[in-house]
Amino acid sequence: MIASLVEGCVKLRWFSAFVFVVTLWGQVSAAEDRGRSGPSFDEGSSVRPGYPPVTAAPQGEQEIINGASALPDWLTISANLDFSQRTTNLFESSHDTSLFQADSRVEFWIPPWDRGLAWGPYLRTAGISSNRDPAWENAWLAGPGVGFHMFPFSHPRLYDEDGLIAAIFGPTRLFVEWNRLEYLHSENEWRPDEQVRAGADYWRAIYVNDTTEPLWAEIWSGLFWQSANDFDADYDTVLFANAIRAGIRKPNAGALSMLTPYVLVESSLTDNTEYYWENKLVAGAGIRLTPFIRTPTNNWLTRLVVFAEYLEVVDHYHAEAPSGIPDHDFRAGISLSIGEWYR
Repeated sequence: MIASLVEGCVKLRWFSAFVFVVTLWGQVSAAEDRGRSGPSFDEGSSVRPGYPPVTAAPQGEQEIINGASALPDWLTISANLDFSQRTTNLFESSHDTSLFQADSRVEFWIPPWDRGLAWGPYLRTAGISSNRDPAWENAWLAGPGVGFHMFPFSHPRLYDEDGLIAAIFGPTRLFVEWNRLEYLHSENEWRPDEQVRAGADYWRAIYVNDTTEPLWAEIWSGLFWQSANDFDADYDTVLFANAIRAGIRKPNAGALSMLTPYVLVESSLTDNTEYYWENKLVAGAGIRLTPFIRTPTNNWLTRLVVFAEYLEVVDHYHAEAPSGIPDHDFRAGISLSIGEWYR
């Protein structure tokens, strides 16, 4: 297990460096912006941006916070939703599927949430649905789930003493969760019905819907252990997965600023060397429509993109895919986030 992961990580070293450089660029840019225009939160408060309470909304906007009517400071809602049409989904040449994916958390924060670490339990609901038959495209992936998470770099002292380090690593989330699984259709009753996951993930959005900035990036990374997958209740595997999208736009140019070409790189790696679909590097390019989200809408709708992109498998880290498996995909759709899913 360790040897196969190390072998894959060696191949991933350039990709990891790329992710780090993009993240560092985003935080340096944000720090420079704060230096020019002042901090984005009340200097007299120890509340960190991106942690509960999610926003310090001006008077008159308190009714639109966390994606719902006003919520108490100890309760937040976050979600990520994606609907896309996919020609192959890297599964079969004529797959041509309409795919909907959703993941959400209702988060309960343990006090003092404004003076200490952001941590607490949460309820998770997640699912995937398509107009095709594969079980892994039609399931409740958390129906529901319960977990406990902590943001280890969320302490306000880090923002006071070294804002750049806190801003870079602030989105890092440690978690452990139990999920109830349910695969649709009677022929899938034999599949696992529960799953435990534990590890860390990182969701970061940098100027995605800010049409005044020339560059933007969107980063997801995860390193976690998972007890079951769609066909094995004793899966017991460590997964290391990453995705980055980065683009360029003409800032402050009206409607033209909403159009942005971009490149993308995705990678997944496990110790299951025979599972080619879990161990591959994918790259591609696309174009997005990214409207500027104004206040007070951005208090709950924090990310909105309409996209079209082409992906191609660059390499398999271990076993190669059979000859009949497509190595490319074209996707078009819409993706949005509610609350502080991306930070």
